[in-house]
Amino acid sequence: MKKFGVILIVLVFIFSLAVPAMATAPHFINLKNDIKAKATTLSGNFAFVSEFTSGGNYSSYGWTAYGNPMPVITNKTNFYGEPSIELSKNTFVTSYKNVTAGQNFVSFQAAIYAQKGNASISIINQAGQQIAEVNVYKNEIFAGSMGVETYLGNAPSSSSYPQGWVFIIANIQNTSTNKAFSWTMQLFVDETDKIFANVSVPMAYQYAGIELGSENGNSYFTDIIFTSYQIAIYYPGYNPMEGYGQGSGLVVSLLSPFTVIHANMLLKNWNVPETGILSFQINVMNYYGTTRSSGVGFFQLGVDLDPNNHIAPWYVPGKNMVAHYFMNSSSPAISSGFYSPNNTELSLTIEYLVSDNEILFQIVDYNVSGNFMYWNATIPYNGTEFYSSYTQLEFQPSSNYPIQDYYFNGSLYNITVGNGVNQVPLNNSYMLPFELNAPTTWSLTYYGSATNGYNEIG
Repeated sequence: MKKFGVILIVLVFIFSLAVPAMATAPHFINLKNDIKAKATTLSGNFAFVSEFTSGGNYSSYGWTAYGNPMPVITNKTNFYGEPSIELSKNTFVTSYKNVTAGQNFVSFQAAIYAQKGNASISIINQAGQQIAEVNVYKNEIFAGSMGVETYLGNAPSSSSYPQGWVFIIANIQNTSTNKAFSWTMQLFVDETDKIFANVSVPMAYQYAGIELGSENGNSYFTDIIFTSYQIAIYYPGYNPMEGYGQGSGLVVSLLSPFTVIHANMLLKNWNVPETGILSFQINVMNYYGTTRSSGVGFFQLGVDLDPNNHIAPWYVPGKNMVAHYFMNSSSPAISSGFYSPNNTELSLTIEYLVSDNEILFQIVDYNVSGNFMYWNATIPYNGTEFYSSYTQLEFQPSSNYPIQDYYFNGSLYNITVGNGVNQVPLNNSYMLPFELNAPTTWSLTYYGSATNGYNEIG
């Protein structure tokens, strides 16, 4: 979280300038995908991720089916190219996979296409009862509990999601000390800059699994997640942002310790009226930064997307949550970085140089030459290795222009972690999404294991 730190801390924003670190000679790492990632599950936390990108049938993804005909995985109705599961009239699938009962908070999400059917996504108890349910019919949204639903309104008409798709995110939590009677579902539809509805779901403490169903025609679902991780966060006036990963207190599993994160970034096109407001970035955290909502041990690397096809590379050095602009760039208070054309290709690396007691930040811009191609800075560091990672598209609310005046289309891909010699792709089960105040016109696409990345439209 550039200039702020972590997504659970609400701070008053004060922009401050920092002296850039001294540049170093270009440093290159050897990337090989020849070892397996290992993760340590933290007690009580869970995540069930279902993206239909690896072939097979519904059971390959942890689902049990009921009804006739049986569900199929299809490409004919897809979400940003991601296949979906097709449910016919009066069929449904359930999953109890990876769920840990007894928590006071759970989230779920799904992309739903219900133009010819009546689609439902439900959290169910061990007996299969629908203790929290959202129903989609075309663009109409209903929600409730134990079979009693209320019409809540229509999905936003200005969404940037693919035509016909509705994107549902819900947080379910205990809102008092009496867990049996005060559970509430906070519902978001196609956006998180405002709450679509708050729905009473008093029996939600019995959660045990998730169910998808269809009535009165065929329905399609994909990008499905059920987790103890908080997906949607709503803080009015706070930085709108979207991203994938885990860390800074929002953690389901620790990665095996690593010293290098590498990613490629494609900046397809952007159009913004002001410098230093919109940025795209990768983040890593040491053990302290991973397990706590803190800016300490929190390292970032990214670029501001500035007017007239300019970008300004920067990094955050793990202690002050303030962006430090590279030596051959400038702070946005002075200039708007440097020119880089549409379809800019970047390489981003954060590496802990253990023997040197330093952390290296490096960006390579393959579309320019000379002083603006290599960006390198080091900081002193003597701490633990990295244990978590996430990525962000972020908008600073200090802008003098409304967020609707900003446009960006880009992607992050080839996201890997390791020791520089052996790099491991981050798979979709680790890359949990988060949405913070994201407006209707923002769209975080699914994390694709084939590319080890995702597209972002904002």
